[in-house]
Amino acid sequence: MNSIIQFLSHSRIVREYFLSRKYKEHLSGTSKMQGRLAEEFASLLSDMWSGKSDVVTPNKFKSAVAKSAPRFVGYSQQDSQEFLRFFLEGLHEDLNRGKKGKRRMEDPPKGLTDAQLAEHRWREYLAYDNSSIVNIFVGLLKSTLTCSACNHKSVTFDPFWDLSLPLPRSKGSCPNLQSCFSEFTQEEILDGEEKPTCENCKKRQKCTKQFSIERFPPILVLHLKRFSEVRYRTKLSTKVDFPVDSLDLSDFASGTE
Repeated sequence: MNSIIQFLSHSRIVREYFLSRKYKEHLSGTSKMQGRLAEEFASLLSDMWSGKSDVVTPNKFKSAVAKSAPRFVGYSQQDSQEFLRFFLEGLHEDLNRGKKGKRRMEDPPKGLTDAQLAEHRWREYLAYDNSSIVNIFVGLLKSTLTCSACNHKSVTFDPFWDLSLPLPRSKGSCPNLQSCFSEFTQEEILDGEEKPTCENCKKRQKCTKQFSIERFPPILVLHLKRFSEVRYRTKLSTKVDFPVDSLDLSDFASGTE
């Protein structure tokens, strides 16, 4: 929890949103926590940045978290990515200005370009999930399925809160973040039992699938897959090199105009 608090506290766009009290304009009265999670987080940030003490104990904040998710009761070690995902979704629920009720998904109009389809999917998502937390942390992933028989391409767009990147299998030199993205976005062959149904052929065909990033969020949360799936499930201790600033991921953008 401490590492996640420090990360969010030192993310200027997050810190300024809460310290400026802008969040109060967006508090939802219908959320599970009735805005308490957002209020306690704002209070914690205020204490941390007040300059009155070198040490801040987040007792009230931890109590709010435990009330929202009992699995975080106590002081046992927790997975930081799991906690971050839960907490961001909790903040989003407290600040969500989107529609309430069951999400209604409609088929997009025929003949849309990829760019128009992406915009349609994003607007559809924001209709029910619209908060400053979404604006900061949620991106859009593009998936392209290509049929090997007729070359028909089927494109879908899905919102994401974080990306789980595989570690390159090559031994020797230390991989960098770009090589992890290359692994994530490389073309995958779907054959045998994994064959999908082609929209054009109307039957199961061997296809290729490839991911690219349609929309990068202002803060991109990445998770490295640290467990090997080869024979025995073992944790990988591979070090990954990444730049402190000027990270360029344009090679992995979808390029949709």
